[in-house]
Amino acid sequence: MRRYIIVILVAISTLTVACSGEDRSGEQPFAPTVETLSAEVMGDSCLLRGAVTASPNSSLRGVGFAYGNDTLRLTAVSDTCTELFQATTRPLQAGRYFAVAFAENGVGKTIGTDTIYFEIPAED
Repeated sequence: MRRYIIVILVAISTLTVACSGEDRSGEQPFAPTVETLSAEVMGDSCLLRGAVTASPNSSLRGVGFAYGNDTLRLTAVSDTCTELFQATTRPLQAGRYFAVAFAENGVGKTIGTDTIYFEIPAED
């Protein structure tokens, strides 16, 4: 009898922990939410920063940036639901460019809604 009581108490404790806080295991997973944060020009390249703000019930598979006619894909991401990331572009010609962050999980790929523009100055 005592053994059954212990099993019941453990089961209740497990359910209590599983149902508290931000547990989303009962929800359907969906594609991540991503933001383009900033672009910092450094000579003839640019340091781009972005953030994944949510990736419910699906681990991140990759993050990166699309800029100009190129893409920077970063695949080393953690399993957390929110993730700050950054990357530096290859050397660019003088001109005006755009950058937008993207993130991908097991459900799909999302492109950020904020596009950032930056300008590489001409050499003197």
